Amino acid sequence: MTAVDSRSVVVVGAGLGGLTVAEELRGLGFGGSVVLVGAEHEAPYDRPPLSKEVLKGTRSNPPSLREPDELDALGLDLRLGTVACGVDTAARRVRLRGGGELPYDVLVVATGARARGWDAAGGASNVWSLRTAQDAARIGAAVARGGRIGVLGAGFIGCEVAASARETGCEVTLVEVQSAPLAHVLGPEAGAEIARRHRAAGVDVRCGVTIADADLAGDVLTGVRLSDGTGVAVDGLVVGLGVVPDTGWLEGSGIAVDNGVVCDASGRTSQEGVYAVGDVARWVNARTGRHRRIEHWTTTIEQAAIVASDITGQERRVLDEVPYFWSDQYGTKIQCVGEPDAGADITVRMTGADGDRPIYLYSRSGALTGVLGFGLARVVMRLRAPVAERAALGDALDLVDELYPRASALTDSPT
Repeated sequence: MTAVDSRSVVVVGAGLGGLTVAEELRGLGFGGSVVLVGAEHEAPYDRPPLSKEVLKGTRSNPPSLREPDELDALGLDLRLGTVACGVDTAARRVRLRGGGELPYDVLVVATGARARGWDAAGGASNVWSLRTAQDAARIGAAVARGGRIGVLGAGFIGCEVAASARETGCEVTLVEVQSAPLAHVLGPEAGAEIARRHRAAGVDVRCGVTIADADLAGDVLTGVRLSDGTGVAVDGLVVGLGVVPDTGWLEGSGIAVDNGVVCDASGRTSQEGVYAVGDVARWVNARTGRHRRIEHWTTTIEQAAIVASDITGQERRVLDEVPYFWSDQYGTKIQCVGEPDAGADITVRMTGADGDRPIYLYSRSGALTGVLGFGLARVVMRLRAPVAERAALGDALDLVDELYPRASALTDSPT
């Protein structure tokens, strides 16, 4: 007779990563206690729609990750509106804000990340970050009123917020200190293409500058002054300066933290019985050997499955995926596989009837390391295997030409 696993697994963080760990545990037959702790009062929900459908008002709330009956079927001890504030890894207990502790045999850290702050406006009531459903509701209400929306930071969230606000009819100014949106991640060519699309939609894109000062009327931000001496009037400002992993509550626990919880290729941390998944975790990718914190939906799903497998004693699995992410802007799905790198060699193909569907191939020493495409789902996904194999750049370009015969070389040699 097989012994019943009566261990207690405490998962701190009730987002995609935490919920998926719980689901995978049950799917693998784990019969012990699973406690899912979430700081927000809402049941687990999907975050990507926050900067798109919720902001544009096409839906009032983000979609739930699971229906109530599906959550009930998992038999979880669901602790919503509960904040973990510390861990005693020797006694294996999680401390809760307001008192109380949760004993655990296995702990999974899935607390995600928090928006990077910007204090220049002194807590003005119309300056927001976007990370939670409540954040999206506040920004969405301002967008629905129209007017002038400023966005500080042209990363993926900033660009999506700018696109959503513009599509809703707002006047939008996008401020980015880099030479182009996402240029430090995707390279100057792709950054220039993203900027072009925003400008074509009517967004005032200001690159190479940042906000030097804020104009306030009481607790309301009325405008900002940029580092080039120009001013921009705003009715609200969204701050999109990236995120920092939510690891403060782990201080003193002995769990190694360095730009996220440090994990091996199976999600194990420096403390026995403790794992981490999602935006808070920095894993080794066994395929590349690189130690990275990846904020992608698909990576979080894969990490959660690996951790659940390890907890339940299945054959050990490791993270060796080719990362994948996407962004929706102005009706175009921007997709990427692999690891885009502004420092890599970048080869560009302009595809589409009007050359409006560019694809960017990233390579090092002639080997393909990443692919970024605009509205080219079939092509991008077909190139995922060549990225995994570090195929020759020339072979990848031949495949692009085969899949999209109208492709033409913007650059015949890497830039």
